[in-house]
Amino acid sequence: MKNTTYIFFFISLFLFGCKSEVPEKIEKVSVQKQEIAAPKTESIQKIECYTYLESKDTIYMALRIKDDSIVEGDLSYSLFEKDQNKGSIRGRISNDSLFASYQYTSEGKESEREVFFLKSPDGFVEGFTETEESNGKASFRNKDFKLNDRYTLQRTDFR
Repeated sequence: MKNTTYIFFFISLFLFGCKSEVPEKIEKVSVQKQEIAAPKTESIQKIECYTYLESKDTIYMALRIKDDSIVEGDLSYSLFEKDQNKGSIRGRISNDSLFASYQYTSEGKESEREVFFLKSPDGFVEGFTETEESNGKASFRNKDFKLNDRYTLQRTDFR
């Protein structure tokens, strides 16, 4: 019987303790809505890769095309019995023409030159013209390009 009394006492205490009301303090806070601008990032709209593979010659170009005209990417030449060139290009596509600056390393030496590619139905064909060197950079002397159809870079999914 003693146990029943103690159990009844603790249950009563618990029930009365749960029913006690604690006044809640509610504060109204006014908050102004603020728009948070997302950080600006350059969106890469598409990535295109092009290769030329024949015998012992390889040319590889990967382009990251932004806003349908700004181009950044990688370009490498590995032509039989010639020094290998590997580097990056940065330029612009206008209509079917790609004009870019090619910064590359060949035989441990860093160099820079302008490059031109014409987009064809099969891919890209590099164009050549007379150049002149100024401040360590080879630049086009004129825009009278001769296309080298032998090295047509074809579109590929290879990255």
